[in-house]
Amino acid sequence: MPELQTDKLFETATETAHTEVAHINGKIPEWLRGSFIRIGPGKFDIDNFTMNHWFDGYSIMSKFSVTGDTVKFEKKYLQSDAYKRAVAAKRPVLTEFGTRAYSDPNKSLLSRIVSACLPIELTDNDSINLFQLGSEIFASGETCFFRKIDPSSLGTEEKFDTNKCFGLNVACAHPITDDNGVTYTLGSSVITGLKYNIVKIPAGKGSAKDLMKKSKIIASINSSWTGVMSYNHSFGMSKSWIIFIEQPYVMNIGKAAVSYLKGGHTFSDWLEWRGENFKNRFWLIEKETGKVLKVDFRSNEPFFFLHIINAYEDDGQVVVDLASYRNPDSLKDMNLTKVRNGDLSQDSQASAHRYVIPVITELKDAPENVDLVAIKSTASAVRQGNEIILTPEALTLKGFEMPVINNKFVGKKHKYFYAAGNMDSSLSHTICKCDTKKTSSSLVWRESDYYFPGEPVFIPNPNATAEDDGVIVCGVTDSRHDSSDFLLFLDAKTFKELGRVKFRQHIPLAFHGIFLPQS
Repeated sequence: MPELQTDKLFETATETAHTEVAHINGKIPEWLRGSFIRIGPGKFDIDNFTMNHWFDGYSIMSKFSVTGDTVKFEKKYLQSDAYKRAVAAKRPVLTEFGTRAYSDPNKSLLSRIVSACLPIELTDNDSINLFQLGSEIFASGETCFFRKIDPSSLGTEEKFDTNKCFGLNVACAHPITDDNGVTYTLGSSVITGLKYNIVKIPAGKGSAKDLMKKSKIIASINSSWTGVMSYNHSFGMSKSWIIFIEQPYVMNIGKAAVSYLKGGHTFSDWLEWRGENFKNRFWLIEKETGKVLKVDFRSNEPFFFLHIINAYEDDGQVVVDLASYRNPDSLKDMNLTKVRNGDLSQDSQASAHRYVIPVITELKDAPENVDLVAIKSTASAVRQGNEIILTPEALTLKGFEMPVINNKFVGKKHKYFYAAGNMDSSLSHTICKCDTKKTSSSLVWRESDYYFPGEPVFIPNPNATAEDDGVIVCGVTDSRHDSSDFLLFLDAKTFKELGRVKFRQHIPLAFHGIFLPQS
């Protein structure tokens, strides 16, 4: 095989001037109609300036409208302030994950002086996730800003600030909505001390803006560590419990303050791995009351994670499945120059682990040196002094990310999850179906070393009788410049291909997506 070229995977994307319509090669179910929207970094090059990290690219949305035997494809940039100001200035004027901010030449001298005296201005480059609140769709990142979008036109609408909506200085990218339509999110605040906060947004009629006005913080947890606080990308939720994992990948508040005073730093400069000193702490919060269990649940080994796959209750114990890494080195591996030059090596790769947490309200009620896990699992929970040490069950080998489940099983006992193989692993160029009951068993779609699938999204059969009764839809980018990217449909049960749609236009790599069924 010729040497793999990867520059196409990380090229600056262009918006579609005209919607492209293509026919499905194959046959998908009649009920599968709707819009599949993905979001991720898209613009890396502005005139002669190039961003430093893949995460820094300005957010672009890709929409696939599935109707019958055709799919319409269109792309549009999120019109964030960060994007518009960068285009005007021909360089970033707001700090991103790996790229520093530069002074905005379009601001007057007085405006620049005023900006320098105000608290640090955060980016609204919301390129990570798409979530639904009520009937409205929002794009999120990992700062205090999120954006309403119009899913029909991919238009950018109102900007929201978690400081004003929820009292959070930053918020995680993955809110969770339960069966009752109540949405929860996790964020952090630093003004009144380093705290993690759980926010509850009630269900109801009316606009998402009205629902957010009724939101409230139901629980606050002080950082376990002095001067630093955990980086939070996602959290877990079962029927009765919210699970927050404080991890030793931390934001150094002192470094952030110095950066604010001196300038010239990036978000990644504020982050530190302290796994040599800290282990992960699992916090359980009652959904109904906001009560935080004070028992100190700790992992046996430190780990870094982005995504909790799911959480549920089994025989009175809380089960948490997640994709964990030994450390966060994989984030450094996405340096843009490195990946454009074909170096996709990732020293730290994720594998799925299952933690089982015994619901104990008083530590004195737990005997020492006895495994407290009561369900069928090789995971253990053992009290050692003032801590309960959680040792996980390994569910998979290393080498995947972007795990998803059938959303109807969020917070419930699930059997399957689906994921994309890492770029440099035994699962490269694959989409995987993992059976948590048979950890050595999985189904894999893999066709070419030139193909790079993104996050698989599970679309349930509206008349489903089984958890895996549905279709997996996934965007696949071909690394060859003379070959077509395509949208892939797989039978979620058998993992056999149902069909694919090739497009003339490039499908950008993405972080996450959402499927909106046709009304």
